[in-house]
Amino acid sequence: MLFRKDLLVFFFLLVSLVAKGQVQVSLAKPLTISFKNQSLKAALLDIQAKSHVNIAFDPGIIPLNPTITRDFNNMTVAEILSIVLHHGNLTYTIVADRVVVLRERIQYYTIDGYVTEEESGEPLIAAGIYIPELKISTLTNQYGFYSLTVPAGAYELIISHIEYQGFKRVVKVEEDKRLSFHLTIKQNKLKEVVVAPNLKPDSLTVNQGIWNLGHEQLKQIAYYAGEVDVIKALQMQNGVKALTEGSSGLFVRGGSIDQNLIMLDEAMIYNPSHLFGLVSIFNPDAIKNVQLYKDFMPASFGGRLSSVLDSRMADGNNKEFHVKGGASLLSLRAAAEGPIIRERGSFLLTFRRSLLDLINKDYRIVNPNSTYYDVNLKLNMQLDRNNKVFYSFYGGKDKLFSENSFGNRWGNLTSTFRWNHVFNSRIFFNLSAIYSDYKNNLDLNSDTLAEKKQWQTGVKDITLKGDLTFYRNPFHEVKFGGLVTRHKFNPGSIVNSVFLENNIPINKSWEFGTYVSNKYSFNDKVTAVVGLRLSGFSNAEERLGVYDENENLIKAYEHSLYWGAEPRANVSIWLKRNHFTHFTYNRNYQFLQLVQNNELAFSSLETWLPVAKKTKPQNSHHFSWGYSYQPINYSLRISTFYKHLNNQVEILEHTELIQNSRIRDFLRYGKARSYGLEVGFNRQIGKLTGGAGYTYSRTVRAFRDVNNGMRFPANFDIPNDFKTNLSYAFSNQLRLNSFFTLASGRPTTLPVGFYFHGGTQVPIYEDKNNSRFPIFHRMDLSFQYTAPVSHAAKHSWKHSFSGGVYNVYNRRNPLYYRISQATTTNSLGVVNSSTRVLPWVAYSFMY
Repeated sequence: MLFRKDLLVFFFLLVSLVAKGQVQVSLAKPLTISFKNQSLKAALLDIQAKSHVNIAFDPGIIPLNPTITRDFNNMTVAEILSIVLHHGNLTYTIVADRVVVLRERIQYYTIDGYVTEEESGEPLIAAGIYIPELKISTLTNQYGFYSLTVPAGAYELIISHIEYQGFKRVVKVEEDKRLSFHLTIKQNKLKEVVVAPNLKPDSLTVNQGIWNLGHEQLKQIAYYAGEVDVIKALQMQNGVKALTEGSSGLFVRGGSIDQNLIMLDEAMIYNPSHLFGLVSIFNPDAIKNVQLYKDFMPASFGGRLSSVLDSRMADGNNKEFHVKGGASLLSLRAAAEGPIIRERGSFLLTFRRSLLDLINKDYRIVNPNSTYYDVNLKLNMQLDRNNKVFYSFYGGKDKLFSENSFGNRWGNLTSTFRWNHVFNSRIFFNLSAIYSDYKNNLDLNSDTLAEKKQWQTGVKDITLKGDLTFYRNPFHEVKFGGLVTRHKFNPGSIVNSVFLENNIPINKSWEFGTYVSNKYSFNDKVTAVVGLRLSGFSNAEERLGVYDENENLIKAYEHSLYWGAEPRANVSIWLKRNHFTHFTYNRNYQFLQLVQNNELAFSSLETWLPVAKKTKPQNSHHFSWGYSYQPINYSLRISTFYKHLNNQVEILEHTELIQNSRIRDFLRYGKARSYGLEVGFNRQIGKLTGGAGYTYSRTVRAFRDVNNGMRFPANFDIPNDFKTNLSYAFSNQLRLNSFFTLASGRPTTLPVGFYFHGGTQVPIYEDKNNSRFPIFHRMDLSFQYTAPVSHAAKHSWKHSFSGGVYNVYNRRNPLYYRISQATTTNSLGVVNSSTRVLPWVAYSFMY
């Protein structure tokens, strides 16, 4: 029986070998065949019919695209099959008398590296690398790093950046390799941020709802008194509102100023303003890139409800030493940068100080005795191929002094140490140790200097944060990481006082966060980013006036613990050529809030409070939809949003913030909702670049003990907001700019009458925020001129001049209303302060 089985097996093998030999002979025969826009399946059937070779395949593995158009003249059947099957990443083998089509085992390799600026070696954020043949692309991260995994072969790469001259390069990929690219600055720079239309939707997805501002773009726009400013640039964008002129507050999609996560090299910034908001802390000589997330918030960010402002300091030139600086009506600045070790490490040092004595008192925006300064320092070193370290420092302080010796001092201090490590070509890791310290000291009025007291508020943070990115392939990217922060909140206390009864209790807190984010492109038309963040907050609030059994004063704390899950999702769809749409959902928690008795940026009096037993964490649901049409020379963007916010904070009217240890008892909690429509249009015609944006949005709030429980507009509810700008480049040296804005007046609560009490007039107020300021509008004109430089000189001075007129037609937009004693029985005593026309000049240099 065993012998008969062995004989049958031998006979079957013999027949198979004979059949295989016959098929191989058939595959060696020449064949002439032509295909014109035929699918791969149809091409295989034609080859089978004309060559009489049996071809077996599973229809499920045969791709519908691409189609085949080619003529084959007197080529062997084997050669034709190899070429045709290669279009679908397929191969074949011979089984018995058939050619069996199989999926090809493709060898993949990874190319990775950095994209930097040619002249300085500065890493470029959000530079694009695109492979047209494979229809895949990626963007560099915050350190200029990219990674792409592709099949072995030769490909054309397109490297591009909005501010730099792109180029193409053919790269042969036969192994994992590191390829770094260097870009030069464009001669004709674009004013608006437009994603290059040749990039595929997986790159566009990353930028949906993100406004990216680079250093070169920032320099092209001048603001109040010629001061180049990051915050003012963001306030000029669609969907971002400023409460009033001279404010560094950002109000994004119905959120308040404390609902924005503002960071400088990952360090927390609690007050981003100098001069009560006329200038921000971001020195233009120190800033490389700013990204504002106002739509989709990646899972790596947390702790705020509305937006993320992620600003990065420049690393410094690692090839040559340079000095630069300039002056405007508001400040004098200077900077130096250069290599520590050429092309391996560099430094950047900047200094800026105010020049307020040049401002006329008639403008009535700031006290001329207000001054500020700030310092930025950045060091970096490439240790080896896979390791790089960075150190960042910022220190800034404002001082205000009045004639009666009243003073107010506030400032930020941050320090960040970061380590970049590339584990391999697909895994990038960053570890950050971060320190942040914000303080605000306010003099309390007294008759003599000896009795003068200082009221101090502030927040001090120490953070350890790690982030890892796994570039699995061009269609799949995974990020995960976490952080832990130690907070110390000083909501308000008398400096060096032994009497604690009027101090607001100190809070010591731990904040935790961990996240995972998965970006996946299902095909070349649909990309999804899905993330989950888990956040926790543990707070210990000091209890004042606690004694032990021996009546000794002791330290005691009231503990509270909160946590929340924050799912995030964004789906981007490439509808057809140049047409894109996206859907977004964000769930956010916020464990601290800013308490102010007014919303004006001119007051630096503020109190940061964390959650406690009496203060629940804020949270929100944010839904949005967007559509964009982006051909080569213009773009149209439309987006809508709806936001529901819980545990919003409102302080009762006329509550005293200073020396009020029971401040939490005067806070009320309620709900808010915000919704709106944003439309933006940008166009470039030759040397003329322009843009216009319109936003309609509403934000209403409701609190049980505020406004009799009825809904009322938020202080930052500005329904209609229109902005437009034009820029004309006469040449590479001269550019003329204009900016116009028109917006609804912001809400306010005015008196409707008054009564006398003990000889003093007492106002009677209307419902909360029942009135509005007049319609706000303003036009600015400016120019920038860069003196020509001799190309023969390797090192030379570069000079640029700018000038303009702020508020060209002298619109008297009210800054605030002040209630004074009425002089007649018909007067309510309402007066206002307003801005006026201001011509300005500014100068910048570089060597």
